[in-house]
Amino acid sequence: MKFLVLAGTSDGRLLAEELVLRGHDVLLSALTAYGAELAGQSKLGQTLTVRHGAFAVDELAETLNRGRFDALVDASHPYASRLRETAKRASAACRLPYFRWVRPSGADGEDGVFWAAEIPEAAELAAGFGERIFLTTGSKNLPEWLNQTGLQGKTLYVRVLPTSQVLISCEALGLKPWQIIAAQGPFSQEWNEAVLKQLRIDVMVAKDSGVEGGTPEKINACKQLGTPLILLARPDGNEPELNRTEFIQRMEERLWTPKSFS
Repeated sequence: MKFLVLAGTSDGRLLAEELVLRGHDVLLSALTAYGAELAGQSKLGQTLTVRHGAFAVDELAETLNRGRFDALVDASHPYASRLRETAKRASAACRLPYFRWVRPSGADGEDGVFWAAEIPEAAELAAGFGERIFLTTGSKNLPEWLNQTGLQGKTLYVRVLPTSQVLISCEALGLKPWQIIAAQGPFSQEWNEAVLKQLRIDVMVAKDSGVEGGTPEKINACKQLGTPLILLARPDGNEPELNRTEFIQRMEERLWTPKSFS
């Protein structure tokens, strides 16, 4: 079978590799050139086809039709809501099966973690824990974070990807160099502890990016230092969590049994 896999994370790339190893034809799509470069370094060499760039709904639908794909596999980041909606609409327009794979949570049943449904709630919680706040939620939603009333007057630090585009956007938002930690994760528990201690952080804010995304290392670092950790809940928190092999097996079963689609 032939799949178009939307994969902007390391475990999404591993999912694409496993599909290839099971005998499927795969086109992996990454948002950025850097993501495509990482996928191109796959141990499968030329067996895994890679492209990069954002899709509009009609562009994705055209690619699906032109490529004669059997299904669209959305293995994007758990918080990529806009891409998820684009993928669903495009697959529906092509009358193709849509499969969503979400990396398992890295914070199930953890004590000492404060959950927030959305950014305003997380900002209000963070403001109540102290003055020095460490945002590790990426650069995409920084404008919304910086506009939160409760964070005005607080000392904010942000951890973002070390690309020129991201740094320029941070500067445009008024962030100073001393507030910006530009580095690529995932980060070890020791690395997180060092930053928390160096910057004297009162509270850390993160996404539940799963094991692959370094969530357990954030949790353990905060526990070790007694630093509160606020996690933003995933947009679709009720989605089933399967490992890659389980997900692929279930997907194959459904595709090989056409009557399972109505």
